[in-house]
Amino acid sequence: MRLVIKIGGSLLSDKNQHLDVARFQQYANEVRQVVEQGHRIVLVVGGGALARTLVEQGRFLRAQRDALDQLGIAATWVCAQLMIAALNNLAYPTPMMTEDQIASHIDDRRILVVGGLKPGQSTNAVAARMAEITQANVLVNVTDVDGVFDKDPKRYTGAKLLEVITAARLRQIVSSLPSDPGTYPLFDKAALEIVERGRIEVWFVNGQQPHCIVDALTEKRIGTRLVPG
Repeated sequence: MRLVIKIGGSLLSDKNQHLDVARFQQYANEVRQVVEQGHRIVLVVGGGALARTLVEQGRFLRAQRDALDQLGIAATWVCAQLMIAALNNLAYPTPMMTEDQIASHIDDRRILVVGGLKPGQSTNAVAARMAEITQANVLVNVTDVDGVFDKDPKRYTGAKLLEVITAARLRQIVSSLPSDPGTYPLFDKAALEIVERGRIEVWFVNGQQPHCIVDALTEKRIGTRLVPG
């Protein structure tokens, strides 16, 4: 299969909110197993704690909204380059910076690693767009929760995991969530628009579980499946 795998930036930091190279290596090893199974991959990484720190510093200095977004994007490029280092020769040596660059490398056998692309666009939206451009079979969204819940599980103990969800239902859930730089929700409205337009299936899996990507592909251990419609 052709896959887009999105790894949330929150998964790439330790408990002190510092970048954790061991986690980069952990996900690189898992991606390597997926490649060995014959899958083609575009890998999108978020900026996580580094992005939030840079955005907070920019906000303190009274940077404008676009400048704050650029700081967040810069953080994703740092994380993308570290992931490339962890993947070694399996990956193209530098992050993809534009959609045109990605389109021109679509037949490259190496893993293409992508961070943010432009202001106002989350890395979830980037991942959805990558799935659309590459005509991926599935977008695997690796996050820090079990899947999509009917309400925020970090705030509500009675939150219910939704094993299957439509884009329309997810839109209802995320419509009231903020989308400020560095604080994009699990799957934002721009990403949903692309998923609906391209009729892309999305799997949400918990990246804190060992072998989450391999298990999703081989044993169908998927927290939530977002299906077109």
